[in-house]
This record gives sequence, C-alpha cells and structure tokens, in this order.
Amino acid sequence: MSKLIARVAGPFLVMYGSFTVMDVDGLSFSTAALAPEELYELVRQGNPWFAVTENMAIVRSLQGYHHIADVALELWDGEPPADPEGQAETAAEPMRSSSGQVRAGNSVGNGGPVLDLGEPAALWSVRAQRIKKASQVVVYSSSDETYDDEDDDDGGYPEGLEEFRIQFWSAPSLSVSQYSDF
Repeated sequence: MSKLIARVAGPFLVMYGSFTVMDVDGLSFSTAALAPEELYELVRQGNPWFAVTENMAIVRSLQGYHHIADVALELWDGEPPADPEGQAETAAEPMRSSSGQVRAGNSVGNGGPVLDLGEPAALWSVRAQRIKKASQVVVYSSSDETYDDEDDDDGGYPEGLEEFRIQFWSAPSLSVSQYSDF
C-alpha cells in the first residue's frame, strides 16, 4: 500500500474560476509545452477540468468565480488509494517538473506553500481530485457574467464550497521523449 510522504494544504483563493499548480522554476520554454493561454482554453468550458503541460497544470473550479477552496498538494511513494468516500471527481495526467518543487498559484500572483517532490527534472504521475462541498454555486459561476470587485466588500470571498487534492507520485517508465526539451 502506498504511503503519503509529504503534504502541504490550506485555504487558497481561487480567482476567475481556476488556479494553477506550477513548478517554482516557472513556465517551461520547451517546444512541447503549451502556453498558459492554451492550457486555460482547454479547461475554460470545464471539460476537461484539469489539464497539464510541462511545469504547469491548471485546475478549473466547479463552484465559482472567486472563492476560497481547500487545496492540498501531496507526494506519495506510489499510486495513492482512490477517494475513500467516492465523492471526488478525478482526473490524471503526467507532468514534468524541472525543479522538483511545485505550488498552487492564482491569476494575481498569490502562491501557496511549496511541495518538494525531492527530484528535479523528473516526470510525475499527477491525480487531481475535485470535491464539491456545498450544494449551491457562487453567484458568479460563469466567466460571461459581469463581476465587480466591490461585490466582495461585504466580508470576503465565499468559503467551504469545494476541496482539491493534487497528488504526485513517481511516474512509471513512460516514453518521455516529448518531455526531453527542457
């Protein structure tokens, strides 16, 4: 049975309906890497809701425009067990990390704590789990709706709407030729 090696977690401000998990080295300049705008376009409509390129993944919220979600980044010594409660929507993709250190980030530059994967320039299996925790979606759930920052002056952003677990473990022997251009 796989064991949890490291975990960083806490409340995180999801902005404009999504957040990233990014290598601390920043974007990859590999010819195989997608630009952030291309990655965002993949998840903009919500299917898929999790997309990956070198050094970066983007996660789309199910619950709304701006809100505070519980976000956990986890390192495992093998493939983690499936969601024990069976409540998580799950997606998985391989991701190459140049520094071996990743963190959650939002569109205004706020970053969460760093998860040290322990190995630079490695390919990782990544599973994202999105768990809806509230029955009601935030009022501004569509990017087509007008949002006014003054709407948040009433005491802050909604909390407790959803939770995300982003789990990393060493990728099995895969063909990594597409990732060799760091």
